[in-house]
Amino acid sequence: MAKQTFTTGQVLTAAQMTSLQQTAMLGGAASAKVASYTLVAADAGTAISMSNASATTITVNTALFAAGDTVQITNLGAGVCTITAGTATVNTASSLALAQYESGTLDFDSTSSAIFIKGAGASASSGFDPLFNIEYAGYYYRPTSGTVASAAIIEDVTWYLPIFLSAQSFDRISCRTATGFVGTATARLGLYNASTTTGKPTTVVFDAGTVSCTAANTNYEITITQSVSSGWYFLAFNTQTVAATNEFVTTGTGANSFASGILPTYSTVQGSTNSIYYSQTGVTGAFATAGTLVAPATSAPIVALRIA
Repeated sequence: MAKQTFTTGQVLTAAQMTSLQQTAMLGGAASAKVASYTLVAADAGTAISMSNASATTITVNTALFAAGDTVQITNLGAGVCTITAGTATVNTASSLALAQYESGTLDFDSTSSAIFIKGAGASASSGFDPLFNIEYAGYYYRPTSGTVASAAIIEDVTWYLPIFLSAQSFDRISCRTATGFVGTATARLGLYNASTTTGKPTTVVFDAGTVSCTAANTNYEITITQSVSSGWYFLAFNTQTVAATNEFVTTGTGANSFASGILPTYSTVQGSTNSIYYSQTGVTGAFATAGTLVAPATSAPIVALRIA
């Protein structure tokens, strides 16, 4: 039940006794949410569930809870639910992102600070992932490509590159100009969810905005604060203004140039290149839900994420 103050001789109702029993069994009064939510003082001792197909947040502010208060949070929706520090501090030894059917507990150690203790879930069967061990913080992670090349990238075309991510936080997203690059280009970078039915990009996880690229053979990156749950995604790249020679580092175009992808059937493989990525023409401005997609047999610009 929500945190209350009782008086001597007070008689509790059946509903209050039931709620106390739930709390004693690490349950608490249930509160169902379907949109991003900011915790209030009455949430102390309760269990909150989130259910949304898109990404949501639960924000934690200061001066609402006391040391020893707890709030349980379960994500029932397909969209990632991220515990977000508002004016309060939220620490964790794991990830603040909850995938579908994952849960965790906010355990407050002061009025302005909480520890988020993440429980096991559908994608958290192991507490150790050798790829994303903490010693790799600061390293860049990009889609697997057997060969790397360079190519002139067309304006207002969004490229979607499949990538498998473990539950982790990232603090940079980047691209790289090639040797032949000349002039100034504006590149937009982001991340998309992947359909479990078609294996294609669907909705936007985040749009990192744009970065101005002005020199050859240079990494260009955008600072982000993003946690994801384990699963398939698509990195997105779009040059919204192009340089005189708009060459970027890309995947190769030879056989097996792209080693990973999402295929409903093997016959979905594009041509002889095994390049399982997609493109969409006529995309201007901020990223939105993916539209009409084609699977090109040409190389695609490589995008990378930096592990926080």
